Amino acid sequence: MINIGICDDDNDMIQALKNAISSYSKSHAIEFDVHSFQSGEKLLDSKLDFDLLFLDIEMGGMDGLKTAKLYRQIDRRARIVYVTNHSELALQSYAVHPFDFVVKPFEKSRIFNVLEELTKYLSENADKDTVIQLKGEDGPLLLNLKNIYVFEYTGNRRITVYTKSEQYQIKGSLSDVFSIINSESFVSPHKSFIVNMEHIDKLNNYTLYTTNGIEVPIAQKKLKEFHNEFSRFIKNYIRQG
Repeated sequence: MINIGICDDDNDMIQALKNAISSYSKSHAIEFDVHSFQSGEKLLDSKLDFDLLFLDIEMGGMDGLKTAKLYRQIDRRARIVYVTNHSELALQSYAVHPFDFVVKPFEKSRIFNVLEELTKYLSENADKDTVIQLKGEDGPLLLNLKNIYVFEYTGNRRITVYTKSEQYQIKGSLSDVFSIINSESFVSPHKSFIVNMEHIDKLNNYTLYTTNGIEVPIAQKKLKEFHNEFSRFIKNYIRQG
């Protein structure tokens, strides 16, 4: 499923984009989840992440360029496609690194081209390193998922993230973390820890050790579940190798 956002204060333009996306979906057998917003404020309030965002530059209230700068604080990875009546605004839009630029009025084929480039981009990058965005103490924190060794909940909605040689402080719960990482390489052997099984070095009774020396307790009531998960991970790892 590819997530697409549309932000435009013209409802007719929103419908035109939805129709083009729907046509592309049917002709290429690709599913899209489309959300629309009629102002930059409503888009920002949604706090949703998108693979692609069609963003009108000339909206009443908050314009598209300001919306894009603020939206980048929520989602650093979305591909933004600016939509406008005036091609001369294209130069200004490049300050927020757009994926593409569409001038109104547009033909359906123009939107097809954008979606073609998007699906190609997502396909080419599917097997590359996954970067996740976490809520750091001083703002958004971007980390490569494979470089994370351990998440440790320290209380009061504070979590320490351990990489090979660094530590970072983030806000939230371990449930929040699991919903973000969405990876079968991570397991929770204890209510206060999430561990990347790719970095487990050895096990000793109720303790596991990561390759960089972090000791993580394994709760007695989670011991069987943990061993099952780790065995499954090892089998899949060997099969893929």
